[in-house]
Amino acid sequence: MGIVKGNDGVPPDVHNGGKCARLETHLLHCKAMGLININVLAAGSLFTGELMEPVTSSKAPMTKMNADIPFTGKPKAIKFDYRIHLSGANSRIKETGFGSASTVGGKDECEALVLLQKRWEDKSGHIHAKRVGTMWHRFGSDTGWVNGATFPIHYGNIVNTPYYRSFMQLQKTNSPRIYCARNHKGKLVPIIEEGWDGEATPTHIIIFFNSSHGGAYVGSPGNTMWVDNVKLEY
Repeated sequence: MGIVKGNDGVPPDVHNGGKCARLETHLLHCKAMGLININVLAAGSLFTGELMEPVTSSKAPMTKMNADIPFTGKPKAIKFDYRIHLSGANSRIKETGFGSASTVGGKDECEALVLLQKRWEDKSGHIHAKRVGTMWHRFGSDTGWVNGATFPIHYGNIVNTPYYRSFMQLQKTNSPRIYCARNHKGKLVPIIEEGWDGEATPTHIIIFFNSSHGGAYVGSPGNTMWVDNVKLEY
């Protein structure tokens, strides 16, 4: 309809006399001249990469994000300061802007993740990867500021380890949330993980903080995650 709408889900906040990022899950309203009246649930996200703006469609939102960050290190852990405030709701909502909101089971959680990948591209422009390292943590309760929290990065196949949870699975075309990168043609395509290889040298890194864990348009308004002083430890 020719209407442009911005979204500020990651405003600055104060921490230890400086600034930090505050990631908020909220309902975004757009009402204009009787032509548009929609509500969209948006989580606050902080990530390595770029959002390919302008975003002109709400379809497949992860395909609007370029996670093409070269990286060849093998850090032991990621370290950061954080604070968590959950909404308190026992279920979540899904609000895409089309139709009525629906209820999604399960308590909303904040999350942080690091994926180290060894990627390659085939002649057709598809991007493949081996998962080299994984750190994926979900926060299920409120906290005050936790400064200098350290989360180890686990290398290789973690499926049969006590650390593994189903949401850490390899990213396939049918995954609920799959990351994309530019191929040699300049097109954003999904990064398909073909297996695990903890001995390989990574070619790329994905770091992501989210105020909601359920993917696009799913969450509980009020969920908030504060993040500051992000570092990789060797």
